[in-house]
Amino acid sequence: MLEPRIIYTYHARRRMTQRTVTEEQVEETLSEPDIPYLSGAEGEEEIAVRQYGSREIRVIFEEQKSGIIVVLTVIAKPLKHADSREEVDDP
Repeated sequence: MLEPRIIYTYHARRRMTQRTVTEEQVEETLSEPDIPYLSGAEGEEEIAVRQYGSREIRVIFEEQKSGIIVVLTVIAKPLKHADSREEVDDP
């Protein structure tokens, strides 16, 4: 089975450079996320999350027939695992 082609938007490449995120890290995050994909409704962007030392990389992407479109990469403080998250109601 062929690996899906990864297509990086200009914005994603720019953010990767600013945040010192490599293509290898993006590919690892997509193929072996620490937290299963967080997704919205069908056809919307999804998020893959992976920890690299003290940094957490979040890859926002969209799956299309032509390949996986990487829209954005984010460096963030680590998320708490889903089983330890508390629900918060908006005021």
